[in-house]
Amino acid sequence: MTEPYMKRLFYCLVLGFFVVPAIAQDFAFSKDSLRSLLNGPDQAISSHRILLYTNLLTQYLPNDPVFDSLKNRLIEEVENSRDREMMAMAYDQIAKIYLSYGGGRDFYEQGKPYADKCMQIAVENRLDAYKASSCFRYARYWLEHSRVQKALDYNNQSISIASAIRSDSLLALAYGYISETWDQMANRLSEFQALLNERDFAEKSGVHYLILHSYTDLGKFYEDGKDPEKAKDFFTLSLKRSREWGDGYSLFNSLRALGRIHFAEKNESLGTSFYNKAITLSDSLKIQSMKIQIYLDLLNYYFNNGDPKKGFTYLNEHPELMDLIEKYGITYQLNKLYAVLKSNEQNYDSALYYLKVAMPLELAQNGNFNEKYNFIIQLANVYQNLQRFEDQKNTLLLANRLADSADDLYFRRDVAQQLDSVFVAVHDYKNAEHYLSLFNLYRDSLESLAKQKDLLNIEIGNANKRLLQEKEAELTATRKRNNLEYLGITAAIATVFIILVLFGVFKISPAVIRALGFFAFIFLFEFIVLLLDEQIHEFTHGEPWKILGVKIIIISLLLPFHHWLEEKMHHYLTHKVPKIRNRSLEKLRQTDERN
Repeated sequence: MTEPYMKRLFYCLVLGFFVVPAIAQDFAFSKDSLRSLLNGPDQAISSHRILLYTNLLTQYLPNDPVFDSLKNRLIEEVENSRDREMMAMAYDQIAKIYLSYGGGRDFYEQGKPYADKCMQIAVENRLDAYKASSCFRYARYWLEHSRVQKALDYNNQSISIASAIRSDSLLALAYGYISETWDQMANRLSEFQALLNERDFAEKSGVHYLILHSYTDLGKFYEDGKDPEKAKDFFTLSLKRSREWGDGYSLFNSLRALGRIHFAEKNESLGTSFYNKAITLSDSLKIQSMKIQIYLDLLNYYFNNGDPKKGFTYLNEHPELMDLIEKYGITYQLNKLYAVLKSNEQNYDSALYYLKVAMPLELAQNGNFNEKYNFIIQLANVYQNLQRFEDQKNTLLLANRLADSADDLYFRRDVAQQLDSVFVAVHDYKNAEHYLSLFNLYRDSLESLAKQKDLLNIEIGNANKRLLQEKEAELTATRKRNNLEYLGITAAIATVFIILVLFGVFKISPAVIRALGFFAFIFLFEFIVLLLDEQIHEFTHGEPWKILGVKIIIISLLLPFHHWLEEKMHHYLTHKVPKIRNRSLEKLRQTDERN
């Protein structure tokens, strides 16, 4: 088994069943604080109350009795309210929680009826936003069952509905969900375009959670595409905005992502620094599930780097992980890891024992063909090392069927190569030749795809350059337009003051001069504040109370100066200028008389 394959296998073994759902709001509370809010004086059903329930439900596994109790309490409240919008929202959020978990149990099957109920209410009551939301859930459901075309159909329906009702926030969500489908279809360019659309609509909506989510989605895209520097750019941007907007959950995700990337680059000291900050944040929020995600990342790191002993040591040092494994009902996954450890020690009989213990539960899962394929390949390699070639052949034939179900060319290529070898070992040269030809076919297809990926990366790079150029052009145009406007305003103010001086030269009523002077100085000082506005926003980081405070100070300094200048100007134009004018006229008269 080659090293890259080992890394891929370990990652599937450890992470495939340890999916902790994201909290879907831009706030995060501990269980106790959420319970106190739910049991507070305001018991009326509302969207905020439903989100509190959702936030609390995400902190329990769906097989936990507390989860069922809270879910039933929420359903009772919305059903008693008879508010169709609140009912649709509640069923949608419950479906979302179930569908946030991957593998292990039939949570997807348990979640779909709630999505059906949401869709029924939405259709009967013309709640288009919840029709789109139900399409999100159906797309995720069918993705889990490897029905990508059906998932794509629901994604397109959700985009169509969101476009029809002109909802920027819903469009941001829709493009975020369709990017997941494009990812599973290995269509990187369409995925990238969807993520750019997600970011654009999120920024138009002004919803902080959606904006931050779009940044992290782009960060993950570049992380998966082996471009860690661009990934770090987006995660750092998310980190900065999360701090500005006080979004604890997005801040945690950004810190965790940066830690994960630095560990992948073998920069363990910097990665540990980010992970420690994330753990400190999770402690301050009193949300244990956040900390467990960090532990899982580190556990994956140790196993992915071919050090299962260190991985088990780390697992034993963190009992929280064992508690999660037991609560989730996936203790059989540890048998697969023990099999890897025994295989590394060349104790293949023990490895086979652990795999046979895990096998019934592994194959009993619905869907999840990638996970099953990796397990069967692991079993086939143990048979190979034991030189039980007939068992290896039968196991690889099963792996071949799973590779077809997973629709993965890499799986098909690898299993075809191993089937060629095992048929040679059992002297079945006809089948060996057949699988060798398949191996060559899949290899050529993957090489062609690799070339396409190179072209795709160039296209993505060009798309980024075009976006930067468009933004620079927009900034240049905006700067040019603003400069012209500033120039026009300056000319207008200068013209007003010239007219004011001319009023003083000619015999114009003092009341008119005072009124024009008042407006002239109002324009002048407001223009000064306008020029300072951009610097004020940068200095205050856009915080309203700071902007207000700075402007109060500026106005308090300018106002007395304004009155003083206005009085001086009025006095000069109504007293000094007439005297100068009279003297000039008198001199002209005297000159005329002498002539």
